[in-house]
Amino acid sequence: MMSNNSKVVLTTSIVMFVLGVIITLITLGLLNVNVAEMLRNNLLIVILLGILFVIALAYLIFFGIKAYKQHLYQKNEKEPHDLVKFDTLTQLYNFDYFVKLMQKMEIPFSLVMLDIDDFKEINEKFDTVIGDLVLKVTAKSIRENMRYCDIVARYKGDAFLIILSNCPAQNAKVLMKQIQINIKENQALSEKNIRLSTSVGIKFVDKKEATEVLFRNAVEALCNAKGNQEDAKIVIYGKEILNKPKNLKCNEKINL
Repeated sequence: MMSNNSKVVLTTSIVMFVLGVIITLITLGLLNVNVAEMLRNNLLIVILLGILFVIALAYLIFFGIKAYKQHLYQKNEKEPHDLVKFDTLTQLYNFDYFVKLMQKMEIPFSLVMLDIDDFKEINEKFDTVIGDLVLKVTAKSIRENMRYCDIVARYKGDAFLIILSNCPAQNAKVLMKQIQINIKENQALSEKNIRLSTSVGIKFVDKKEATEVLFRNAVEALCNAKGNQEDAKIVIYGKEILNKPKNLKCNEKINL
């Protein structure tokens, strides 16, 4: 969009030009001037009016171009900032921007970490094009189930982070179960004989805690989920992992 200054200048120019024409016509009408006859008899006036019209038109074009250039400049200035916020493949927020948003988030909320199981094997069995499709499908399935107040981001290769605002852990678990089903039954992947399995760790946040602690808890829940059977691939941090050994195969680490 144009800047406010550019809009004011362009609007003012147009208004001044229109008012000038209207005032001129009203003045000629009040003076009972026959415009056609005056123009025939006064070539100099015709020339002057023509010059004034050209100047006014040039004035409008000049400020119109200036306003358009300002619009392009602002657009180009904005795009790099957008690139800093978003993951180019999935169009979700990237991890750095997610952390900034999470630190401003009002409690309570559920911090969710979702990871695609055996993603490396999928890339090796098929190719990176199919791997990218898997990531896009996963991102889309998550995003379609989010509310406007929720936040979704991609964290490195095949992991995703979600903030469910004012959402208890059990509600988050129900929602994530539906997302897991949607991902597994996705038609685009089914056509390629791919049925994705995902693991989910949930950390319910109801008090102020260090960002590192929140992520560490979510990772611990995720690691336990990855070691579970197919029907128990969602783990809530807390009682569900109490006295339960971590899955040693899980190497998820959050680097802030």
